[in-house]
Amino acid sequence: MTKTFPWDYHKDLTEERLVAVGQMVLEARRLAVELFDSDIGDDGWTLGCRASQFARYRILTAFDGQRFPWLTVIDRSRRLIFTIGEVPVRIYRGEAEEPTARTLHQSLSELDQLGFSFDERDEGHDLAYRFAVETDVDGSALAVKFVGLRGETAVLNWNVPLGLDAFTGGIGMPATESVELDAPSVGVRDRKTKTGE
Repeated sequence: MTKTFPWDYHKDLTEERLVAVGQMVLEARRLAVELFDSDIGDDGWTLGCRASQFARYRILTAFDGQRFPWLTVIDRSRRLIFTIGEVPVRIYRGEAEEPTARTLHQSLSELDQLGFSFDERDEGHDLAYRFAVETDVDGSALAVKFVGLRGETAVLNWNVPLGLDAFTGGIGMPATESVELDAPSVGVRDRKTKTGE
């Protein structure tokens, strides 16, 4: 059987849960982009730090407030490892198909949790599960994908449906309304006007 969706790999990886986490990550990035101010010294590094911390804060707050019974945090550090049901997950900014060595690194607590979550014969037992936030040049989110990485290969690459595929108007925000434009005026220029005679 071909596995296409996250829930094909583990029953706890439901669309509803992945969208809930993806929405927290997206809101965090939107706020970081909104607060970005190069006039006070912000750059790509500060934007990335803010987006990461804002997402971390949202997930920790959701866990501490018991907002989602299926959400658990197993590492509260800056690297943040949390579980969706039984499956350990992390977040990174970058292309889903181009993970970095840091993205691929799995901590002992993450590997232990995978051992509890999957049978050794299960195809998903050795994947690193991640949310990949793909961004535009200004840092706004273009897509949030849920990936299962085996080495550098994204065995699972699922686009979290967050409405990011629409044209964006402003920084990372969906366009809210269309704008009517007058028809352009088209004609042949008067020769005298063109040559200055």
